[in-house]
Amino acid sequence: MSGCNCSGSCSSGSCSSGSCSGGSCSGGSCSSGSYDNTLPPGMLAAYNLDQATADGILVYIETDGKTIHPAVKGILGKAREISSGRVFGIMFAGVGGKMLYDEIFSYGVDTLYHMRNSAVKEFQPPTFADAMADVSHRVGPASILFAATPQGRELVPLVAARLGAGLTADCTGLEADGRKLIMTRPALGGNILATIECDTFPQMATVRPGTFPDPIPEIGRKGTSFSRPYKATMEKTIISKDTVDVEEDIGNARVLISLGNGIRNRSTVDLAYDVAKRLGASVSCTRALVDKGWMPYSAQVGQSGRTVSPDLYIAFGVSGSVQHMAGLRAKRIISVNKDRSAPLNAIADKAIIGDADSILR
Repeated sequence: MSGCNCSGSCSSGSCSSGSCSGGSCSGGSCSSGSYDNTLPPGMLAAYNLDQATADGILVYIETDGKTIHPAVKGILGKAREISSGRVFGIMFAGVGGKMLYDEIFSYGVDTLYHMRNSAVKEFQPPTFADAMADVSHRVGPASILFAATPQGRELVPLVAARLGAGLTADCTGLEADGRKLIMTRPALGGNILATIECDTFPQMATVRPGTFPDPIPEIGRKGTSFSRPYKATMEKTIISKDTVDVEEDIGNARVLISLGNGIRNRSTVDLAYDVAKRLGASVSCTRALVDKGWMPYSAQVGQSGRTVSPDLYIAFGVSGSVQHMAGLRAKRIISVNKDRSAPLNAIADKAIIGDADSILR
């Protein structure tokens, strides 16, 4: 773990590999240290590494009330694979959430906590965090996992603060050694992969969408469900509403047209979007085009961007650097590049030596 930096302090202890400036631990190891004395009595004993009580993995199951968020399914499968104990799920949904029980159990959840409050109609981070902390105290998991979606990113630091837990963000790999979670994430601008461990329980992590493949559902698998009410701890008043354009989510795209540093003209980006619209595809890019200001960060694929797993990945001017390929899980790759020696050409299913503009037209 040498060379890993901690970009924030671990509320469950001190950072033993780098400096901490306040926040969650996103690169470095967390070693046990002093706790905030405002933590509820009894919490320290419940989450002490020397105690044999913490076990299993708790997964935050994000839904829209009718369907499970795609990013969660792979995490459930991975939790089932590496858990030394039970796999717990927690879901905030109305009565309609019961329709998801069979699917959730089929992905490996043993015990599901269905949190309900008829007065809560939308995502409320402080309210959800209070309820999750309460369930975590009852369950005593060794690890708690979230998808690194906008909702997960907003909720997870609140839960970590309530539990006095360390947090590793944007993981691209998870393994386990018994109850200990071994987390991998990009560090130093995506130039290295840091391996991170925490010496205190619960160990918390967010996982980039698309990191793990969807598990094969075990149809008919049974589990235990608990329907639990929770209190709304915040009130929201909407004082104004604005309409904004929503950027497409490349993580769900089945076909991606991707642009790399070989693209020399801004007009080629516009052309790629036109072609993608006709094909029903989405457009992604490498870091170079984001740095040029030609494409948004949300379209970036790689260690410092998104992880994608399309059925077909059509790359124009993409060299295929290690950093970029770390975020790519495509079933088939077509590489279009004027450079015959581009690394991506060697691993692509089909390589076309040519100019991107000419071929797109």
